[in-house]
Amino acid sequence: MPAAQLAAIVFAAAPLAPSARLRTRLGELDRPYVVAADRGAITALTFGYLPDVVVGDLDSIDATTVDELRKRGVPIEAHPRDKDATDGQLAIQRALRIRPARLVLVGFLGGPRLDQALANVLLLVGVDPPAVLLDEQNECVLVRPGAGHAWRPERNEVVSLLPWHGDAEHVLTQGLRWSLTGETLHFGDTRGVSNEAVADEASVSVKRGLLLVTRHFPSP
Repeated sequence: MPAAQLAAIVFAAAPLAPSARLRTRLGELDRPYVVAADRGAITALTFGYLPDVVVGDLDSIDATTVDELRKRGVPIEAHPRDKDATDGQLAIQRALRIRPARLVLVGFLGGPRLDQALANVLLLVGVDPPAVLLDEQNECVLVRPGAGHAWRPERNEVVSLLPWHGDAEHVLTQGLRWSLTGETLHFGDTRGVSNEAVADEASVSVKRGLLLVTRHFPSP
């Protein structure tokens, strides 16, 4: 399969349970290229993926696992602990080198550190191919002007639309209970929080600005 048609999964180190829903979502990908950030390699193995490459400063993964990965032929690209990017960002940059058609980012949300979670969401701004952040109960995508986002809603999911880095102008939605027909969502305002899907397909687009679309699933 040409690299341009590949999806890439990047596993980071935030705590993550291998729920049935998340396994199903990842199982929809056909032979993805897998990059693990440090301890994210353990998460990848838990989900049944042998990483194509592991990157990071290796400060959160045990030596036994690293040795086992090397024995199984997995390249380990070690970085110094003193660096200007998180292991997660380095792993995304490594995945982008194969020019994937889309990115699936797992293990970037949750955990005890708010700063890490917020920084990981911000990483979506610098990613060109379509990318989605996943955990057991959430999905998150960044919608840009001229590139709408459509999906098939799941039962009882909660949808939120959050303007990112300024106002999101001329927002159009379909299939949501509280529709928007060209309105502006203002940065720092909560108008777009906690919407509901009411159709078999939902979609969102924005004419100017960036719009974060999150989907929350009450049951994992």
